Amino acid sequence: MEQWIWVIILVATLLIEVETAGTLVSLWFSLGALVALIVLWLGGPLPLQIIMFLVVAIASLLAIRPLASNYFRGNTVPTNQDRVIGAQAQLLTAITSTSWGQVKVFGSVWSVQSIDKKPIPEGTLVEVVALEGAKLIVKAVD
Repeated sequence: MEQWIWVIILVATLLIEVETAGTLVSLWFSLGALVALIVLWLGGPLPLQIIMFLVVAIASLLAIRPLASNYFRGNTVPTNQDRVIGAQAQLLTAITSTSWGQVKVFGSVWSVQSIDKKPIPEGTLVEVVALEGAKLIVKAVD
């Protein structure tokens, strides 16, 4: 009877994995069920089967998921918005306590605010550190 439980878990989790291809939803449980089935065939008691199922499922999740997510992510091309982070430019208009400044980065003019909310004078060299909505967050470059 235990054998069929592990086989059903194995087949069900593999089917779920196939249906959700590329998302790695249940692969860990499939591996755990396979190991539990092997432990059963080797004569291991039910508590050992359950422990091995959990250990293998958790270990494979922790080991494989980070590697696989890098693989599935592939070579992503940054958008124009992503490319501005880290860029340096001179302020076209000053950042004051009551208004945003402006900066031209890669040919586009953006509204900017300082990371610490402090004023930065016009002409100061700034670096883009973040993007919030349609404005850039900058810091003065020393």
